[in-house]
Amino acid sequence: MTRATPPRGVVVTVVVSCVLALGAQLAAALWGSTAPDPVEPEPPRAAEDVGCGDEACRVLASTVVNGMPVELLADREGGHGRLRAGAPSGGSVTAVALTERGIRLHHDSLRCALGATPVCLVRGPYRGEVAGEVHTWRGDSWQAVGGVRFADGGALVLADVVDSGLPEVVLVRQACADEKSGEDGGACSDPGVLAEVVRLDGGTVGCTRPVSSPGELRGWPEVEVTESDLTECPADLDAS
Repeated sequence: MTRATPPRGVVVTVVVSCVLALGAQLAAALWGSTAPDPVEPEPPRAAEDVGCGDEACRVLASTVVNGMPVELLADREGGHGRLRAGAPSGGSVTAVALTERGIRLHHDSLRCALGATPVCLVRGPYRGEVAGEVHTWRGDSWQAVGGVRFADGGALVLADVVDSGLPEVVLVRQACADEKSGEDGGACSDPGVLAEVVRLDGGTVGCTRPVSSPGELRGWPEVEVTESDLTECPADLDAS
């Protein structure tokens, strides 16, 4: 049987097609694909952190007040304090005056109170006393109120004592537990402490009766005071 031979035109067409296909493969191998590579989405960049002096701030303490994150920031030594509210990338940051006086902050320096108006207390040790600074949230930023307060009895807390809708500042103060021996400038035979309750604007609400040691105060060192505990403050109680 004789095998059929394809026409010359068909053979030429097949050869040309093979040559063209081979050329395309070689070109792709040598030059790569001409289609553009897919564009990778740019990763989100972290916002620059707040500076505390010559270094980046560190978070010493954090809490949530009325759904708003609150952070206390400082440098490695607890200086250059900052109070931040909101997200780290866009929150409001306010300087803390305590550290401008050389007072160092630590992980237990932040206390905040729940209420219609967020209020936070920043505190730290100072020459054997405790110093504190109150900040209230007004509009979209923190504002310090009442100045820096000092408690020479070893504790300073934030609490709603008289149910006014805003917290008060409770300062543990040195006082004579023996009311008679301290009169007329005489020597005190029983040195003790009491808790003084002060409004945010600085006005005194009242004091507890003096006790011989701080541990006798309810809740020490996070002292708990109720309105029924209060009486008139001693006349010789030094103003802070």
